[in-house]
Amino acid sequence: VPSKLEPTMALSRLRIGFRTSFAALGTVVGLSAVICWLKVFRSYDTAAFGGLSGLTAAVALTVHILYARDQWGASYRWLRGLMLAGCFVQLAGVCGFVAYLVLGINNHQALVPTSYYITCVWCFLTWKWGFLLFLYSRGYRREFDPSYQRMEEAAEVKA
Repeated sequence: VPSKLEPTMALSRLRIGFRTSFAALGTVVGLSAVICWLKVFRSYDTAAFGGLSGLTAAVALTVHILYARDQWGASYRWLRGLMLAGCFVQLAGVCGFVAYLVLGINNHQALVPTSYYITCVWCFLTWKWGFLLFLYSRGYRREFDPSYQRMEEAAEVKA
């Protein structure tokens, strides 16, 4: 029976497999968006947000793979930095979404592949992957960081 201070694989293999597959799909779609919008449509801002979305999905994929291999036990401190990176990616996604939405409305653009509205979609996807990176890193940090586990034990003693 593992003690409270020993990290255990709390998530099922099915859930980890789903998260890993979803992050792998996000990585492939984000990086293919870079190629598509650079080569075909020559829309550099959409390609940049597609690349940032794909890169953030790749980091989330790495986080899940390291969790599945049970490698966060020794280096859980990295998760704090990944939480911070997730916050900054969310900020970039929200700022880009608002800016490109305003530009699209002010310029009365139609919904074509080079419009600002498509860039808004990629800004939203960038925000989503930043949020998921923050959320997953926070959850895994709670599982492996001993200071979180001591706080949970103190809360159980008071209750």
